[in-house]
Amino acid sequence: MPNIEFLIRANQPPTSLPEALNDLSDASMLFALSWANGDIDRAARASRSAPKLFDFIISSLMRTRDDFASGANVPANQAFMASLRVVAGRMATPVTRADQESVVLAGHGNGRLPPNAPIVDATLEQVLNKVKHQITRMQNFRVSGGQHFMLISADKARSPDCVLEFDVAEFCNKCRDAHSLL
Repeated sequence: MPNIEFLIRANQPPTSLPEALNDLSDASMLFALSWANGDIDRAARASRSAPKLFDFIISSLMRTRDDFASGANVPANQAFMASLRVVAGRMATPVTRADQESVVLAGHGNGRLPPNAPIVDATLEQVLNKVKHQITRMQNFRVSGGQHFMLISADKARSPDCVLEFDVAEFCNKCRDAHSLL
């Protein structure tokens, strides 16, 4: 029988950033398709690995950024650092706790940025940082036109900071672009 590794590796943690990005991208596509078709159980199964994948991806890229910023990797990779400054989402900031709670109160799959808060572009670095420090009980999503948008809330110094919205596939692509520069 030809290569069966794909069956054996199921539910194993990623071993590389490209692998984690592929797994997250695949999970997001399956989630969006399942949600759009009303298969909530399958959507839930597809999303199970997402938190660990996000954590692996974010930790890898932020550790590299920190190494360059501290001078541990000399000379600093300016192309990589610039790739962290590309727009990768939109952010409502400043926000109130009520703005953050409105994301959840909209109901599963109806996540939107708060309508009355100022909206700014969010860089990939900001998206990585906000997802890392999100308030897990104040998140939601939206599937629109085949795209899977995540909405998360984050605090700064225990006060409401923002509500962030980003397309998961675009996030994965921009992380791949950043990784390719290393």
